[in-house]
Amino acid sequence: MTRAASSKGILPYQHITQLIARESITSDHPIEDRQIQPASLDLRLGKKAYRLISSFLPELSAISSRLNALDFYQSDLVMYEMDLTQGAILEKGHVYLVPLLEQLDLPATLRARANPKSTTGRLDVFTRVVTDLNAGFDEIRAGYRGPLYLEVVPRSFAIKVRTGDSLNQIRFVRGDATVSASALQKLHATDPLRFRNASPPKPLAQKEFRTERGLFLRIDLTGSAREDAVIGYRAKKNSHVIDLAKSGHYAALDFWEPLKRHRQRQSHSPCGAGPPATPDAGLPRIGLSR
Repeated sequence: MTRAASSKGILPYQHITQLIARESITSDHPIEDRQIQPASLDLRLGKKAYRLISSFLPELSAISSRLNALDFYQSDLVMYEMDLTQGAILEKGHVYLVPLLEQLDLPATLRARANPKSTTGRLDVFTRVVTDLNAGFDEIRAGYRGPLYLEVVPRSFAIKVRTGDSLNQIRFVRGDATVSASALQKLHATDPLRFRNASPPKPLAQKEFRTERGLFLRIDLTGSAREDAVIGYRAKKNSHVIDLAKSGHYAALDFWEPLKRHRQRQSHSPCGAGPPATPDAGLPRIGLSR
């Protein structure tokens, strides 16, 4: 790891395997090859889940001290605990905290950042990592040593999970890995990064290329030339439980209702009411790292 030790950026696959070999990442359940991605490590749900009264702000204390109550009725955080070893259902709209199987013992020069896996996002399951002695989410300080916990909130569907399932992933970062706004602007001028959704695709004009800690993406509410073009999907209010172990098992239309363009204006309120959105409505942002 001598080369990685002197460079900045997100660690790739081969250096993650070295972190595992050096026991900077450990688990009572052996880490599997399938978990190691090109630049991230999939984290796995542990044996228990705790149904919380509500979400909470992390404090500068150990998370376990708030979970090990003799009587959860006396707890200001936990309602009850659940066994995940045989599978359990996490209900829509409820907040859960799950100790993960992996633990960290990071070098002083290495920090980490967690985020949901893409499949988790597509199911509208909100997740974020919590660590001991850290008043924040998903950002794990350099030199951290201790357990990892995952807050899970299914927002559209009830889901069935079990020990070993992966809902999120972690990246290991050395130094400042962020690409600056000026560097992105310069790169776009010579090697375009964003294109208009047209045929053929056209690079976005420099004056429309917005950057602020990443690239801004625009929502396409126009769709194709057809009057009934689908421009999005809305989760159905009543649907079956989704078992995360059954990949490719479900029909999308059993859970999602297509939203079609209507006179080039579309309401984007969750309840179907609200101000009409324009084709540039809502500006999600993606961050770019070295």
